[in-house]
Amino acid sequence: MLIRYVIQSDLASWLNLADDVAPIFRAPDMSRDPEFLDYVKSKIAKNEALIAIDLATSSCMGIIGFSRTHNRITWFGVYEMHQGKGVGTKLLRTALDELDRSREITVETYREDYAPGLAARNVYKKFGFLEIENGLYDKLGNPICKMALSPPDGSMISMLEPLHYHNRSFFPMKLIREIHHGDLGLTSNQSFDEIPEVKYEVRKSARAILIDAHGKVALLHVAKEGYYKLPGGGIEENEDVLTALKRELREEVGAEIEVINPVGIIVEYRDYFQQLQFSYAFLCHVISPLMEPKMTDLEKSLGFEVVWTTIDHAIDKTGEYKGNLYMPRFIAIRDATLLTEAKKILGKSTL
Repeated sequence: MLIRYVIQSDLASWLNLADDVAPIFRAPDMSRDPEFLDYVKSKIAKNEALIAIDLATSSCMGIIGFSRTHNRITWFGVYEMHQGKGVGTKLLRTALDELDRSREITVETYREDYAPGLAARNVYKKFGFLEIENGLYDKLGNPICKMALSPPDGSMISMLEPLHYHNRSFFPMKLIREIHHGDLGLTSNQSFDEIPEVKYEVRKSARAILIDAHGKVALLHVAKEGYYKLPGGGIEENEDVLTALKRELREEVGAEIEVINPVGIIVEYRDYFQQLQFSYAFLCHVISPLMEPKMTDLEKSLGFEVVWTTIDHAIDKTGEYKGNLYMPRFIAIRDATLLTEAKKILGKSTL
C-alpha cells in the first residue's frame, strides 16, 4: 500500500469511491453534487487529500481529505472491499502528520448509535479522538458528533507508523529541488576551470532521515573534509531503492530500519564531474539495537563518524559547510533541504 497526495488524474477514482460509500453517507447523489465536486477539486489543488493505492493493482483503496487552515479532517472514505485491511488507519495517520499536532485537531463523524459509521468512528478513537459535542445532524439529517484530538504530551518519539512498499523501485515522490553548479555560491577564484558542454552520467542514490527511539537524527561527520551528511548511498545494479537504503544504513550506521514515509527527490547537476545525481530520500525509524558500522576503507580514511542529534541541529550542521570542496557544497544544500522537508512531515518544531 502506498499513501500519496491525490492528484488531478485521481478525480474519477474519488468520485467512484464516493459512489461506493454513498450508503454510509446516505447521499446517493454525492458524486454528482456540484458542491461536493467543488470540494474535491479544491482539496486536490491545495494538496489537502491523500489516497491509498493498492500496489498490486494500482487502484484506489481509500481517500481522506483535510484542512490545514481549520486543522481538521473533512472527508474520509474506504472502499467496502478494502475495509478491515488497515487502510483507514494508514490514511488517518498520514493525514494527522499533515496537520498541526501542537493544536487540537477536530472532525465531525457519526454518533455511536449509527451503525454504518462505526468503522470510521473506531479509527478516530484508535488515535485518541474523544467526543466533545453530541446531538448534531449533518445537512442530510444524519446523526453526527464532533470529536477532537488533543495535542501530544511532548513525547519525543514520532507517531508515524511504517509504510510497507514491498521492494518497489518507483515511488510517486515529489521533486523538492534541483541544485545547479551556479547555486554553490563559488567565487571567481573557486569556480574551477571553464566547464565544456556537459553530457551527464546518471547516478541514483537512496538517503535516510533516520530517527532513533529518542527522536535523534543520524548524521555522518566526514572529519577530514569538515562537513556533515545524511547516511545513504548509490543504488547498485539489480538493486531497488529500498534494498539499497537498508543496505547503506546497515553499513554506515549499523542500523536495521523501517521506512516510514517518502520525503522527496533532489536532483544535482554536478557539472564539474559531468554527473546527474538523483537522491531518493525517506523518513525512517531504527527498529533494533545498533550494530558496529561497516565503513569502507575510503570512508575510514575520510574519518566517517556517526553522530546523533536533534533535527534542528542536523539542519544547522549539514548547511554550515562553506569550504571550497565541490561535492560537499552540493551535499550541504541537498541534505539541509531534505532535513527541512522531513521536519515538515514530522509536524513538530523540534525533535
